[in-house]
Amino acid sequence: MIRGLTLEVERRLSLSLRHPGHAFRTLVRELARVDDRRLGAFAGVPDRELRALRGEPLRVSEFRDHLARRARALRNVGPLGAALYTNKIAFQYAVIRAAKPDVVVETGVANGVSSSYILLALEQNEKGRLHSIDIGDRALLPSGADTGWIVPGWLRHRWTLHLGNARALLPPLLARLGEIDVFIHDSLHTDEHMTFEFETAYPYLKPGGMLIADDALWNPAFARFANRIGADRPPIVRGVGYLRAGAAAAPGR
Repeated sequence: MIRGLTLEVERRLSLSLRHPGHAFRTLVRELARVDDRRLGAFAGVPDRELRALRGEPLRVSEFRDHLARRARALRNVGPLGAALYTNKIAFQYAVIRAAKPDVVVETGVANGVSSSYILLALEQNEKGRLHSIDIGDRALLPSGADTGWIVPGWLRHRWTLHLGNARALLPPLLARLGEIDVFIHDSLHTDEHMTFEFETAYPYLKPGGMLIADDALWNPAFARFANRIGADRPPIVRGVGYLRAGAAAAPGR
């Protein structure tokens, strides 16, 4: 048995050396499958279903064509165009599709790439509304563009954009909404600000609701907050942290 295992390892190593491109693509696929399993378990769906949902946006022709047009428009404004297609965003899309939320709140919009995918997920679910908060910094946008300019017009009926500082806008928005299904942090990635957003939004999540934190590994805020609420090893996939509400008593409002 050990000899057979050794031979298999030798065979794979030899194949990798002779065909490095194939080896790299295989590794990427294997890592993606691991991520599908982890997030499928988190979302409560089989990993095969999560994988299918992850690839869905580019099978929606109207959305795919819209992104292609936006990518052409971004060719002269640096590497931003590549952000239109990332597994990180596709995984978030799949989780939103599986959760079928009624109310999603996100902080951080900029060009509106993630917002577009979230809105498509809601549209495919045939339910839900997205409230987005953004400070409106035009330095992050192409010349002449408005916040969220990438969001397709045909998805905007599910979208409310709130311009201003999240510290001022998030508490009253959550108080007005009462309860939400999903909160997504993607604004200022400092320890202090992420902690503020987590502590502000978490009490408004319905039991079983989701808190999603982009760039969760940039500082200890996500891990510390997860530990505080008793979340046991929440998954962090492609740098994005995911946890469920209700693991322990929420911090007081």
